[in-house]
Amino acid sequence: MSLVERCQINRLDGPSCRAWLDHVLGRSAAPVSELIEPPAWLLCHCDDGVTWGLIDGSGWQLGSTVFPDLCPPPLVTTLQELRIFSRKGEILIWREADGPSGRILRESAQPVDDDPCAPHDEQRLLLAGRVGEHRDGFTRIGDGTGAEQALPVRVTEGPPHSWPRLRVRHYFTRDIETGGVRVAVTRLMEVT
Repeated sequence: MSLVERCQINRLDGPSCRAWLDHVLGRSAAPVSELIEPPAWLLCHCDDGVTWGLIDGSGWQLGSTVFPDLCPPPLVTTLQELRIFSRKGEILIWREADGPSGRILRESAQPVDDDPCAPHDEQRLLLAGRVGEHRDGFTRIGDGTGAEQALPVRVTEGPPHSWPRLRVRHYFTRDIETGGVRVAVTRLMEVT
């Protein structure tokens, strides 16, 4: 048996997942307000596309509102996976046959620098290539394959190091019997 180190994972039932979706759509307050505080982002994969979001003082700003021709709204009927994330934690909701399911992942302890199970952060390049229209804090961008997304940041043409990145954090587990260490879970942290 092994345990994921340096984080706390709690399961979300169907009603809790629906409450988070209602929050994102502006229908209710956040179920756990201390976990998601600005700056916070949303990444939703739906059957018909990808939607990004950003929370500000007035609530969630969604790509589906700013660019409705490109981004689908995060609805329970078309949702594949939704991640609401900040530096403090992440809510992950996914679709199952009997409705939505999910989990909350939070930091649980300060890592020790030389610990092999200390979390590891990584920067990943978001979609890059062609910059399109800027509107209401979002930028429509595309790549050479024809894929497009509306990112919740202002993007300008420039060298690769200037393109927006997604910071992810990997948490590790250690097998008690063998001592082997592997990535157990990864969460999104921020858009930079």
